[in-house]
Amino acid sequence: MKYIKHLMLSALVLASFTSCNDDDTEYTFTPKSLVTIDNVSESAITEGESVTVTLTVDKPFKETLDFKLEMISGGDNSDYTVGNDPTDPNSATTADDGFGSQGYLVQVPAYASSYTFQINSVLDLDVEGTEEYTFKLTNTRNGQGLINGNNIIKFDVTNYTDDNMGIRLSWAKDETYQYLKENVILAIDNETGLEYVYTDDDEILSDTKDLCGVVDYDVYVAGANVSAYTGDCPEYIITGQSNPTEVLADGSYDVIVDLWDFDLNFDDDESLVGSFAIPFEIEIAKTGQFHTSISYPSLYFSYSDTSSATGGGEKVVATVVVVGGKYTVYNNLGELVAQE
Repeated sequence: MKYIKHLMLSALVLASFTSCNDDDTEYTFTPKSLVTIDNVSESAITEGESVTVTLTVDKPFKETLDFKLEMISGGDNSDYTVGNDPTDPNSATTADDGFGSQGYLVQVPAYASSYTFQINSVLDLDVEGTEEYTFKLTNTRNGQGLINGNNIIKFDVTNYTDDNMGIRLSWAKDETYQYLKENVILAIDNETGLEYVYTDDDEILSDTKDLCGVVDYDVYVAGANVSAYTGDCPEYIITGQSNPTEVLADGSYDVIVDLWDFDLNFDDDESLVGSFAIPFEIEIAKTGQFHTSISYPSLYFSYSDTSSATGGGEKVVATVVVVGGKYTVYNNLGELVAQE
């Protein structure tokens, strides 16, 4: 009897294994494409120049292959861009897209067997030595491509210098403020059918905005062809960009900031409660050779005149005295800031 029970149990176990394998479905797995960093065009460049990176794909894929390029030493996102047109670079990755705030998305097109992209070093005003830029390239998002072998890209970037004047005017800042909301309501009298206006309780509300979206500062140098009136934040004057600049001859030059516009975009029934300062920092440089900065925390306020409204938005914020081609910079009070 025990022998019969043992045979029946063995049969049941065998049947269960048979049923588990009784599946005619064929499972196929597409191997991931292997992407190799095939060539880096330069081992050393000067600020403002680009390096071209060539990727090869062993098995072209029917969809875009997504990778992230991230600088791991030598600087940060402000020191480079990615894209084959330096004037129109790719968008940087953000925390919101899940890739983190430091880096750029590199996308190999569908069915491509090779792809090239540029890493563009950003020309700045800073006085600095040669830097080694180091990047890593990693697969991300759809994960259909894998880096084959080395994923590190390195090259040296030497400091760019010339004798042109450079200026950077910055005012990015999150400002929290209060405003009055007047609740004026239009109603209809039930008896007469006529419209009438009554005032409900007013409200004091608050909001926070980046001053880049509220304030428009411009900057120019009196007596020189150096200016920026673009509406950008920051306003930037440097060799090779659209804003004009030049070599300053010996002499004295006033640097003038213009509060062109201030707009919190209030509705007609809204108004600012109180006031707040509009701080800014101005950097003055001879590109790559001399650099200094002055911060003004409260030279302008939310109630200050603007040039777009009254024509009274200009203030002298610095004076640059040039002797023998060398700069001496003073603030708006005539105090020495820096000397070349």
